[in-house]
Amino acid sequence: MNIGYISTYPPTRCGIGTYTNYLSQALLRINKELRISIIAENGAEQIKTNLFETSPCFYRKDDYVQKITEAVSRFCCDIIHLQHDFAIFNPDGRFLNLLQELRKKTKIVLTLHTVHTNETNDWNMEAMNIEEYNFSMSQMVDAIIVHQVSMKEELVRQSVNENLIYVIPHGTEILKQASKIEAMRKFGLPENSRIILSFGFFGKLKRKELIVEALPEVLKKVPNAYVFFSGYIRDWVQEDFETRKLYEEKAKELGVSDHVIFAERYICDDEIYLVFSSSDVVVLPYVQEWYSGSGCLHLAMGSFTPIVVSKIHKFDEVPREISKEVVFNPNDSSNLAKILIKLLVGNSFREMIIDNVKRYALATSWDLIAKAHIRLYKTL
Repeated sequence: MNIGYISTYPPTRCGIGTYTNYLSQALLRINKELRISIIAENGAEQIKTNLFETSPCFYRKDDYVQKITEAVSRFCCDIIHLQHDFAIFNPDGRFLNLLQELRKKTKIVLTLHTVHTNETNDWNMEAMNIEEYNFSMSQMVDAIIVHQVSMKEELVRQSVNENLIYVIPHGTEILKQASKIEAMRKFGLPENSRIILSFGFFGKLKRKELIVEALPEVLKKVPNAYVFFSGYIRDWVQEDFETRKLYEEKAKELGVSDHVIFAERYICDDEIYLVFSSSDVVVLPYVQEWYSGSGCLHLAMGSFTPIVVSKIHKFDEVPREISKEVVFNPNDSSNLAKILIKLLVGNSFREMIIDNVKRYALATSWDLIAKAHIRLYKTL
């Protein structure tokens, strides 16, 4: 079977490309008869082996239809699997034209990493609204993958045929383990401290200043607690500069600057396991209203580190699979502080959360997620 993926791909710094990399490598591990071709956005590494090939050939701002369809024809794919995100494939006529051309050649699987509603959409659309657009996409594919039940329910509400929709959770990379002291030294973190980790890019809708706002209350009970922002400022994203400055100003205002640490450099993929090994708890305080899964959540779970998340659809898995007690109401820093204190003082609650995180991480390992994809491919 020859599977073609249309996606971004490393070294492009993009969560969708990372997802495609993990999935494709897991597929090759578990099925030696697969051939995988990645029809990638420009910037991807060009690779060619007997069973795996990447072809960087399009750019999201161009009229990419012809370049992608030519690559699909060249690879003779049995199934084309599009990894869709609106930031890569804007909701305009180009992507619908692409689907129309591809369906003439092969079966199509569409993974929707984000599901928007008319209320959450901020794209400027003229021909149709976003819910009509979602429905139009669904009319031209053979299967749709989403990561959460809530995403499927929302698409069904938008009149998408529920028989097309398959819920396959986001995969989890099981990370290497390192000693906490070794990891802390790597990033210059204070030894004998309790580290509250904020992982990933900055951004207004990630509301990471809530962690700083919770810190004074945490320090009353856990005086050796520190917040570690391991994220990288993307120099082409003004919002990253603005939000980091906001966190610094908030820490100064609250008198906790000495307990807030920012990574001094970009942390490469090979060091991610060390970031989590250095930490006692990971916080994801986002306020995004649309429907999606979370690669950052699953990466954190792969380290078996306790997690705390805001109560939004993006993290629907957490109260169901881990615990309702690590979910806080968005914008409630006091609620967040209470949960952090409970997790930072060693006790049976912390151990229970670690056990639940580990169980769900193993249940969503990339090899198991790859097997779910193969089962779907075989039905088409």
